[in-house]
Amino acid sequence: MNSKLTEACSNYRAYMEHILNPVASEFLRKVNNNSVTLHEAFGANLFVAHAVDYIYAIRKADGLNEGRAAFVKEFDQHFGVAGARFRDRKFELIDAINNSLKHVQLDEKRYKNIVDQYGSISFKCLAAEDGRVLCFLDRYRFDYARSILRPAIRALSGWNFDDNSEVLDFARGNIRIAHDENIPSYDDREDPIDQMIEYCNPNCDDCEEPEGTCMCAIYVFDGKQGSFEPSFDPTFNFDHVMSRISGTYKAGR
Repeated sequence: MNSKLTEACSNYRAYMEHILNPVASEFLRKVNNNSVTLHEAFGANLFVAHAVDYIYAIRKADGLNEGRAAFVKEFDQHFGVAGARFRDRKFELIDAINNSLKHVQLDEKRYKNIVDQYGSISFKCLAAEDGRVLCFLDRYRFDYARSILRPAIRALSGWNFDDNSEVLDFARGNIRIAHDENIPSYDDREDPIDQMIEYCNPNCDDCEEPEGTCMCAIYVFDGKQGSFEPSFDPTFNFDHVMSRISGTYKAGR
């Protein structure tokens, strides 16, 4: 690892430890409590957008020949960012909103693809409402803090890198979140009744709230009314868990 690459990796470790992790901890707590203010959402958005620049600097020092715009467009895929409706589009939107605030007016030629998707973007598209921060765009109205910022900041923060080589692996996209922490992991060491209760009471794949408090049904996504999107674990084996709950259970009966 040459000196330029070492410095780029060290910079991200320092940025994450001293800035991103503290911001993430406080922001995620407030999202869970529905107590996010507008300026806090813009702050988290800024710090996430700049984390992308630190990672891009690592990849550039590593010799990867890619433009920043292309990297941002592929960022969700590289880092396995969770979510349903905005899968693979979160960091494009984060970057556009950050630049609309920073430059007063977004350069729509530079952001043509995302403007084509969401319409004109300005810092005014975010608004606070009852402890949530909503996003208002053409054909869209949704909880920006929960659906966009929370999975993004969680993907980039909280890592315990032992050295710069692990940071480099992360920047290359070789270290990812193993699974959405909102989805339980099942194995035979867990109580099968608890497993079934968890499976039958999933949270929403977008906002991560249970069905009773999920508000996605009143939001609008691409011109269509939203709905609760249950985050079922695709590996859950109903028959196996039921057979552990009751020895008399037989599949197909």
